[in-house]
Amino acid sequence: MNDWPKLFSEVVGCELCSNAIERCMLRNMHDNVPQPGYVGRKYQNKRILLVGQNPGVGNSVTEARSHNYLAKLREIRDTPSAKVFADLQSILTSLIPTWPVHGNYFPLAEAKLSLDEIAYINLVRCRTCSNGKPSIGMINNCSSHFEKWMLRLNPKAIVFIGKWASDNGKSIADSHNIPHTFVNRMRSLSGAARQQNLNDVAQFVREHAG
Repeated sequence: MNDWPKLFSEVVGCELCSNAIERCMLRNMHDNVPQPGYVGRKYQNKRILLVGQNPGVGNSVTEARSHNYLAKLREIRDTPSAKVFADLQSILTSLIPTWPVHGNYFPLAEAKLSLDEIAYINLVRCRTCSNGKPSIGMINNCSSHFEKWMLRLNPKAIVFIGKWASDNGKSIADSHNIPHTFVNRMRSLSGAARQQNLNDVAQFVREHAG
């Protein structure tokens, strides 16, 4: 993982959307730090990549917990060293259990995975106003980050978290012949249909993770 400090730094330092109207101008722009993602320490064991839409704005409790995380992201942007990256990984390891991706959206246990064995990134790395869907401009600007990370991670399979992420990311996965599926989070789904989708996703992951 010798190149990860540099890869994280490149994402956090990205300014492609800095002057665009579509990027959310939060009251304190200091809080809208591009967020690279999470790579579990044992990711290479299974190589399953989860891809979401973009970072969300949480409640006051989760935002307070992420204060050190955002500060460390800014630090690795300015000093992409192995030590800073190790510090960031330590913070992420403590934060990732609180993220909803595995608790509500992805059948981690049913897929026979641990948090250490997955990587999780977002198609768009910045927050949006009121947690709205990213614009086409943001998607286009972030696509190079997504493809570069996807190739670096070399996943056996990708699980998109939500149909939006799938619709906007699957063409890049297809271009590199990487199998993929998605967790269907549509509110119109019945409970039975939602459970069937999660069962299908878990089976897909088990088949590809080996």
